[in-house]
Amino acid sequence: MSKFGYRAGISFLALVIWIGIGTPFEREASAAVATVPNVVNVVATDYRFDMLDTLPAGPTLFHLVNNGAQLHHMTIVRLQAAKTLADFTALPPDAPPPAWAVFVGGPNAASPKGGQSEAALDLAPGHYAVICVIPGPDGKPHMMDGMIKALTVVPSAVRRAMPAAHMTLTLTDYAFTFSRPVSAGRRIIRVINHGTQPHEAVFVRLGPGKTGEDVARWVDNGMHGTPPGMPFAGISAMAPGDENTAFVNLTAGDYALLCFAPDVKDGKRHTAHGMIHDFKVM
Repeated sequence: MSKFGYRAGISFLALVIWIGIGTPFEREASAAVATVPNVVNVVATDYRFDMLDTLPAGPTLFHLVNNGAQLHHMTIVRLQAAKTLADFTALPPDAPPPAWAVFVGGPNAASPKGGQSEAALDLAPGHYAVICVIPGPDGKPHMMDGMIKALTVVPSAVRRAMPAAHMTLTLTDYAFTFSRPVSAGRRIIRVINHGTQPHEAVFVRLGPGKTGEDVARWVDNGMHGTPPGMPFAGISAMAPGDENTAFVNLTAGDYALLCFAPDVKDGKRHTAHGMIHDFKVM
């Protein structure tokens, strides 16, 4: 969604001084400490991701820029049990994800033609699939048009930290709960899934007189016509117990949070189960 320029780092001069005066053990330890997540730039187009193929493990901030003509997000799936991208792409398109495909989040929908979205998460070593499951004009998820990419995460000696958050957003079956009222400005929001199934958080800036229910109906009807609101930030689907950190730039106005993840029981979008939350930013 919005670009925030989260680019702090270790002072090079301070690092040089510390290496110069520390013991060998201290020098080795100091070189493996960082105070911020690794920053990874990702460019989405219709229909591909341009990004690195291999990343170090640990807290990672993904900065997604959508240069496509359609909405795109970045959903990261951890492939367990020695499974590969080929195994994942071989799954039937309408089948529920198997236990070895674990959704871990990522930056949610960025608006077309230059929209930006940022999210941070702690990546474990292993193999991943990066996908976009937003449907295109034909109703098919973008990944079926090739918007899928393999990602390998390798062990790292650098101990990084997740960014400090201003507030917490809790996801449950089927509700959104903020830890405090939401005010205008750049907000860093810790998003935790306390539900029993995967959930996402899509931030939508609503049009005049529109509601989250209007947005849900627009999506259910194939996203045709003028949207009642524009998705611009959030966290993609993540498994129960997982958490991400969302970076959201908010101005005064009316907003909605929605979860479009399919229900594990009936396959309906969670919006159909009432997972819609309208809120106002002052």
